[in-house]
Amino acid sequence: MLSKEIKSVQGYANIDGLIPGVRGQRAFPTNAMRTTDPFLMLDHIGPEFVGKDFVLNGDGHDHPHRGFETITFMLEGRMNHRDSLGNRAILKSGGVQLMNAGSGIIHGGDMFSDPNTGRFHEVQLWINNPKNEKLSAPGIQNLSTNEIPVLEQGKSTLRIITGTLNEIEGKISTKSKTQIAHWIGQPNSHMLITGLKEGYHFMVYVLEGKVKINGETLFEFQTATLSEEGNQLAIETEKGAQVLILGGLPLQEPVVYGGPFVMSSQNEITQANIDYQKGLFGAITTF
Repeated sequence: MLSKEIKSVQGYANIDGLIPGVRGQRAFPTNAMRTTDPFLMLDHIGPEFVGKDFVLNGDGHDHPHRGFETITFMLEGRMNHRDSLGNRAILKSGGVQLMNAGSGIIHGGDMFSDPNTGRFHEVQLWINNPKNEKLSAPGIQNLSTNEIPVLEQGKSTLRIITGTLNEIEGKISTKSKTQIAHWIGQPNSHMLITGLKEGYHFMVYVLEGKVKINGETLFEFQTATLSEEGNQLAIETEKGAQVLILGGLPLQEPVVYGGPFVMSSQNEITQANIDYQKGLFGAITTF
């Protein structure tokens, strides 16, 4: 068994104000770190104590997407999701949502702090769709915290979201091939994470605290890119930490951004805007 080595470590860009009243960090893309195929963006909101009565009303903030998937990690707090497919869902602390924007979706919702801790802590990850899945049928999948496959090992918890790690398979399947997990370490905890695929692009992002990855220290909000060679990594923390592990098979396809749309050409971005203006993404109905 060969460990994946850390190739580089990057900081973050401040995005305070994305959710008013809550601190925000963008792990990528930044000036120092561009996208890592097939991952497009990682926005991290919190963790911050905002009080048990914190509410962000989402009225007027519904917006469209096309051409990629999002994974939302509601680490602490609550999101009342709504979309133009008619879905209404509540994502609570520990829950995870996959949303395939596909051919087009409009979504939005309200945000609340965790009623027990008074904190808000959320991550949204954008993952590119392969060219032949850009216009796939949109949809969502929600997992509550007790539906997520978990490996408990000593004082460590590994929540497997997509792919298979440590011989445990996640319940979410993304259009791109990925291995995504959330590691939670109590003080003086450690774990050997196995089954990382060679040839995948891998990153480790520190959500909170300080960790050692294969003996090298990473601090809160830092992102480490890992070598494509190797299939395991050792992770440990002295005072407690949370980490996202992101691995994906590179698509090696053109990526063109157009605000909320991510397509393979500028013509496709233009068409996305036309289709949205024509109302082809549907509409969010109120009850």
